[in-house]
Amino acid sequence: MNLTRTIAASAFLALSGLMAAPVAAQVAPPSPVMSAASQSPGSLYVTYVAAWIEQVQKAFNGLTISQEPGGAAQNIVLVNNGDTDFGISNGPQAYQAVHGFGWTNGETYDKIAALHPAYPALTSVFTLASSDIEMLADLNGRNVGIGLPGGGSDVVSGQLFEHLGITPSQRIAGSWEDTAGMLRDGLVDAVFYLAGHPAGFIQELEIGRELRFIGLEAADMESFLEAYPYYGTGTLKAGVYTGITEDMPTLVQMNFMFGRPDLPDDFVTALLESVYDNVDGLAAVHPDFVNTSFENVANIPVPFHPAAEKFYADRSVKMNVPAAPEAPK
Repeated sequence: MNLTRTIAASAFLALSGLMAAPVAAQVAPPSPVMSAASQSPGSLYVTYVAAWIEQVQKAFNGLTISQEPGGAAQNIVLVNNGDTDFGISNGPQAYQAVHGFGWTNGETYDKIAALHPAYPALTSVFTLASSDIEMLADLNGRNVGIGLPGGGSDVVSGQLFEHLGITPSQRIAGSWEDTAGMLRDGLVDAVFYLAGHPAGFIQELEIGRELRFIGLEAADMESFLEAYPYYGTGTLKAGVYTGITEDMPTLVQMNFMFGRPDLPDDFVTALLESVYDNVDGLAAVHPDFVNTSFENVANIPVPFHPAAEKFYADRSVKMNVPAAPEAPK
């Protein structure tokens, strides 16, 4: 074999491999060791961030990202203060943080920059099929299970019921497993659940009970979004539960990844490319993670990192960051 030809061929293959390498592999991260804040063990936040870290570390040579405990609000504070590089949270809590109201007690946490959607928390309202509850208005004077105190289901059900003039007899808190048992035993008349789907406790409930899912009227959702622009809209897909036989429009609280605003532009661009190129890897961990998609970008209600904003604009992806709320009177 001709040695010169062999060396030339090897050089060509090496150069071709370099040219074909992912963009992220050619971009140096701002630090070889970074961190991402998520939640306590058992949360879907932990599952998502773990899968996300695996994908991002593969894309950047020599990068290690540690996962830190936190919570939807705490993660915002950590990134805002520079204690972590990335975090995961939801639209309503982030919107309140950026504009300094609600849970922030007047403090502003605006040193965060949105990167991309993670997965949605979709609103579902359901009861037993044997019940006479057929629409949201029928929840007047009824007992409604709303999950753990202070959770998304508790907060959003309170906002939605107040906005629509619905007054349940009681909004009863408890774990989702306990809530399923209360519905089964007639201690609550319906359940308001805002989180990822499918939910195991609902699937288990359907094994022994037929459920009826209550849809939200389009006019009610439109009116609610005018009052609470940090929520979005989505769809409970037909077949996600036995009781949902056709797609059901609903309200969304979008979970999303964000980072420090001073992350380098080339790093953010490469990170976004690596995440969107590997959504199948995320979805292999949990089917709901397929919602890390362009169509969900519009449900992130806070400013994006400048490089992310350009990334989406170059691809004609819709962004929909609502204006700041009116100052309190």
